[in-house]
Amino acid sequence: MSSFLTPAFVSLRSALAASAALAASSVFAQTSINLTQDATVRQAGTYTYYARGNAAGETITPFTTMFYPGGELHTYAGATTLGLDGTLVDNGSNGAPISFGVGELTDNSNASEVRGWINVEQVSAGTHSASPHGGQFDIVFDLGANYVITSVVVTYTDAAGWRFRKTVANTQQVFTSTGNPSLVGDAGLTLFDTATAVGGATLGQLTFSGTSVGAQYVIFRPEMDLATNIGGNSYGGYIYEVAINGYAIPEPSSAAALAGVVALGGVVLRRQRRSGSVR
Repeated sequence: MSSFLTPAFVSLRSALAASAALAASSVFAQTSINLTQDATVRQAGTYTYYARGNAAGETITPFTTMFYPGGELHTYAGATTLGLDGTLVDNGSNGAPISFGVGELTDNSNASEVRGWINVEQVSAGTHSASPHGGQFDIVFDLGANYVITSVVVTYTDAAGWRFRKTVANTQQVFTSTGNPSLVGDAGLTLFDTATAVGGATLGQLTFSGTSVGAQYVIFRPEMDLATNIGGNSYGGYIYEVAINGYAIPEPSSAAALAGVVALGGVVLRRQRRSGSVR
């Protein structure tokens, strides 16, 4: 005798499938947004500039020395307000985290930029005595909690005297971490993606679109063309904005609700079979 499903069972099965689909959509169907503009993230989020080297060309321990870009320490004498992040002037020892709510890199505007990166770089190409040479530093974005990161977009300008390193592809890097980089160091970071700066770009975009990953910290590690010391006419490129796209990690309760719907469906199906509704 061929098996068949009663109309009541078919109706029940359809209802369970619809409930499961609804629960799944609430857990897994997420839309990426620019997290730096999310109200919750902006309340807790900060970013910090970290040096990887010093004026003598020596490499220093990563994520230990904070600084502010621009001004006389990182461009040239007399440039007291050039390239600053807001009104923050570096004196060599006053660097600190900057709130998403007030920082230039997270103000959702390309009206102003930060620039001037001399004396904080780890030499990555050439030698410190050569001008220009390639140099790297870190900008650490702390989202305040773990989020799923889907992409990072950096708006920049590359102009005469203000250059990104472009002679080798994919030297601009983004890393992620669930642990504070000041505690886990380079070894605790995961490379998210790389990108290549375009010479002469005005308000260009570096797009980093690696595999989505859960992280609280996003680290942008640019590579710039830099002079040996201030006043050498190679100060590194302009950075206007850093957009970190992603979404909140689903709450455990939402995942549990989906599992409950699926489990309930299994129980009902077994009871239906035992009662003879499925023959």
